Amino acid sequence: MRQCKETGFGLKVPSEAYNFQGKMGLKEKYQELEKKYNLPSYDELNNEFEISSIDCEDFLLREIRRKIAEKVELYVKLLDEWLNPEASISNMHESKLFNDKDRNDIFQVYKRLMFFDRYSIESALSEDEKSAEFIKDVFKEWDEVKQKIAGFVKKAKESWLEEVDVKQELGYMG
Repeated sequence: MRQCKETGFGLKVPSEAYNFQGKMGLKEKYQELEKKYNLPSYDELNNEFEISSIDCEDFLLREIRRKIAEKVELYVKLLDEWLNPEASISNMHESKLFNDKDRNDIFQVYKRLMFFDRYSIESALSEDEKSAEFIKDVFKEWDEVKQKIAGFVKKAKESWLEEVDVKQELGYMG
């Protein structure tokens, strides 16, 4: 984990460029926050949200919240494309796979992800304690949400192996 230093030109440069010694690493700094806020373990959080790739630790809880929010936003976009397909071949093809029960299940996961998305924004407008609450709350539910998404993605992936009528799939006339 790198500390960052403002260069005076609006750029942040990793502190090792300035040869700082004796700074705590990301994992150590996180472990202090973990104890203070009763957060999930570093390794668990890193496994799910790749927090070890955070470059600047100045506002570590905020950075972790951002990493989680990025993943939430990725899945929101995917589910949104299935629930409300635009005129792209992949969206139209995949959205046809899901029956009403599937769409309802997708929407329930979508609602939860949208709650997390708005929770992240609310946390960004508050103190670090709110970011810590966000991290804990999302992590508690993440495995269940992830498993549901994985089932939808598997169904979508397998649909690309099926034979389709190209004219019907692409909507050709004549």
